[in-house]
Amino acid sequence: MVFGGALAGPAFGEPGVPGAALSPDHFGVLAGTASAPVQLEIFCDPQCSECAKFEVASSDDLSRHLAAGDVAVTYRWMTFLDARRKNDTSARVGNALMAAADPATSAAAYQAFVNNLYGKAGTPSVEDIATTARESGLPGHVVERIATGQQVVDATSMNAFNRVQLLSANPESPGTPTVYDVATKTVVDTDDAGWLDRLVQQR
Repeated sequence: MVFGGALAGPAFGEPGVPGAALSPDHFGVLAGTASAPVQLEIFCDPQCSECAKFEVASSDDLSRHLAAGDVAVTYRWMTFLDARRKNDTSARVGNALMAAADPATSAAAYQAFVNNLYGKAGTPSVEDIATTARESGLPGHVVERIATGQQVVDATSMNAFNRVQLLSANPESPGTPTVYDVATKTVVDTDDAGWLDRLVQQR
């Protein structure tokens, strides 16, 4: 069950600038446009150390291509590490990452938020997450939404739904991070430097 429906805000992004919105199923965040030639789904848990390494290595390229409009990413957040670590960090951070989907949030700002959250790691409070949102350039009303801890998604339902999507995308190794190319229906090898540039050049 999704709380609050589509996350409307009082402001809209600049015309022509790729934004960030809830995916049609309301369990992902589409950063970029549905018309971008490269469409990726990225499965991550906010507490996943391998996801953090992926973001460090790839975030600059992702931001550049998101801003250019030739790549779109649907982030599918998962929370399975909460049970393993006996905390609710992934649910708390995941909710904030879903709350950041807004007509006024640019795709590049959303990517910065993702990268900066992974960079700080730990078990951030709602206040810490809101500070990171502000530092990442998210709009003021989005930062306020995050700061109040507004629940915008049921974390258990989100994790269950996205796990089904992950198992479909990467049945042989359904771990995080998984980067899935929607057009070719294949898992992307992100170990090679320049993987994203090559994908863009091929389209």
